[in-house]
Amino acid sequence: MNVPVNRSWKRVGLGLHLCIALSACAGPPAGVASSDAAGSADAAAEGARSWQPTGPVFSGPQQQPFICRSQESGLGQPLVDNQDGIGHPVFDADGKPIGHSRYCSIATRIAYFYLGAGGFKPFDPQTGYASPPADLKSIPFQGGSVPFVVRVEGGTLNRFLYTVATLAPRPAPAGAPQQFDGAAWNRKLVYWLRGGVGIGHQQGTAMWFKDGLSGSEKLLMPSLLAQGFAVVSSSGNETGVHYNLTLAEETAMMVKAHFIKAYGKPLYTIGIGGSGGAVQQYLFAQNRPGLLDGGIPIQSYPDMVTQTIPIADCPLLGQYFKDEVALNPASPWALWSRHSLIEGMNASDTVPNAIFGNQGTTECINGWRMAIPTVLNPVYQDPRYTLAAALYRYPANVFEQVKWTHWNDLENIYGTDRHGFAPISIGNAGVQYGLGALGRGQIDADEFLRINACVGGWKEQADFIDWDQAGDPYDARNMLRSASCRDPAGVPAPRRAGDAKAIHKAFASGQVFSGRRLDIPLIDLHPYLEAELNMHNVRQAFSARARLLDTGGAGTRNQVIWFVDPKANLLASVMDAVGVLDRYLGGAQAQSGFVDKCVGADNAVIASGPTAWDGILNQRAPGACTAAFPVYSSPRMEAGESIKGDVFRCALKPVDTALADGTYAAGVRFSAPQRDWLKRIFPDGVCDYQQAGQGHSAGR
Repeated sequence: MNVPVNRSWKRVGLGLHLCIALSACAGPPAGVASSDAAGSADAAAEGARSWQPTGPVFSGPQQQPFICRSQESGLGQPLVDNQDGIGHPVFDADGKPIGHSRYCSIATRIAYFYLGAGGFKPFDPQTGYASPPADLKSIPFQGGSVPFVVRVEGGTLNRFLYTVATLAPRPAPAGAPQQFDGAAWNRKLVYWLRGGVGIGHQQGTAMWFKDGLSGSEKLLMPSLLAQGFAVVSSSGNETGVHYNLTLAEETAMMVKAHFIKAYGKPLYTIGIGGSGGAVQQYLFAQNRPGLLDGGIPIQSYPDMVTQTIPIADCPLLGQYFKDEVALNPASPWALWSRHSLIEGMNASDTVPNAIFGNQGTTECINGWRMAIPTVLNPVYQDPRYTLAAALYRYPANVFEQVKWTHWNDLENIYGTDRHGFAPISIGNAGVQYGLGALGRGQIDADEFLRINACVGGWKEQADFIDWDQAGDPYDARNMLRSASCRDPAGVPAPRRAGDAKAIHKAFASGQVFSGRRLDIPLIDLHPYLEAELNMHNVRQAFSARARLLDTGGAGTRNQVIWFVDPKANLLASVMDAVGVLDRYLGGAQAQSGFVDKCVGADNAVIASGPTAWDGILNQRAPGACTAAFPVYSSPRMEAGESIKGDVFRCALKPVDTALADGTYAAGVRFSAPQRDWLKRIFPDGVCDYQQAGQGHSAGR
């Protein structure tokens, strides 16, 4: 069986499954029992610590407004905790308001599920063991065969919905239906981490309960649980809910502490998750040693915030190409594959284009179109927030003061100005787009200058207007532009520089994976989706490795990179990685299988070992994996930056210096008028990537 990989590892945005009416969401689903006793025990255990289960610990003030989504998870309304109008409205059975929930807390619940035809289904432990469902599957256990039943605890920590899933192959003792029987637990823990791109102000939904497992989870959970792993999760560790990695770190710490208190200390904890779930593994390893003992980041990025650098370039370049073709339908940029010369990412003349409804598109569009408005445009609000606010009877203007950016989502880290805007690290001052293509002779000097004169930059946050998806697909109304930019005597479109203080705070707070620390084994696993122009490009694994190498290389021994052909069985590769880490962390055959490798469509290993990826980060001839799976670049790499991709704001050097020091390839010649044009485009100088970026720090 092949895992569907192009979307199954990604949960984007709110993903709201709205109930028709409040009453339709009330109460637990079938097979779920309320556990007031368990909730009280948990509360007592939490109270004995230095932090409260409602949080926060170190992540700073909690957001309001904040939509509680326990009803959508089938777990009922949150508990009333104030009569001051703070938080989520709560109603009685007749729909009358009875108070508000600031912390979105629920009573702890225990539910049972069995594996049957089509996946996991609700299971009644009172009757199901004696009279099992006809499609209940069995697993081997202690020399025999037992029903594949899973016990799931659900509750709230740090305002988010957590779950703990463990095998329950036999009934709980009489009179103690909620009791955990650890006989089938192998004493090992998986922390399941979800992806997506979200800007907070909502709780997210719980795994397992109502509509709680994604496609890839439905495939992997049976394999993990059948081996005896306990699996924990939290909606606070889903980056489609929020991308505050400090808050995610804090939430994971609280969930693991609860697990240890309630279930016992595991031998080790492995993180598994894709996209944003992979980001969390890199940053937890850097910022919170001991939280994870190993990890399998799938479709990884080193972190979220440095991804805003190339994806902020994508709409700027896309709008430039669109304008060029509008002026001249015969323009070379009418050929979509040609965009790759400047954007670096893959492009295709045949893949369908979701924006324009024609053939041909790029990874910049196909993979990243929604990302920049979501993280950068402060007034673009996902309409599902409005629907949710209306459903739960929030005031009509509840989100009026929210600034919908990644940086405002972390305003306690970045700070705000007097208008409430957090400074942003995005900027492109000095960036010479297409420098590589110019050096290779793929564009001439006039085209190079025209691109850089017209590409512009992003406006300041206070000047943004809402995004018109249909009429303005690149959000160009929020770009700095110039009508005369194509004229060598005209006015170049302005650029903006990323805020140096914001950049420093991104590093200092641990939002950037700096490569300074990686003390746990990570198997960075990528299904190869370049042909699909998927946002999960494989360059990211080597970006992380390059950062590790740049800080001394000690952490590189703890990262291996696996690529898997999209036609291969991804599930098998993930479980292979689980087995490798199990052996590694168990001390037996400590390094067996923990090596770089790539797997072909027939599931056979193409190559493995230290030379597999030669030619990407060194000057050697391409290794077998490098040859089998080409790695693409980015707009900044095509402008001279390294594969590390962590320079928000480059150091600048005068244009005259660049003209004399070999910045431009030997065959590139600028005429006197072209030199003048270049200096007017870059009055403050061009990027000097031989120097450290401005605002950089060592980080956490």
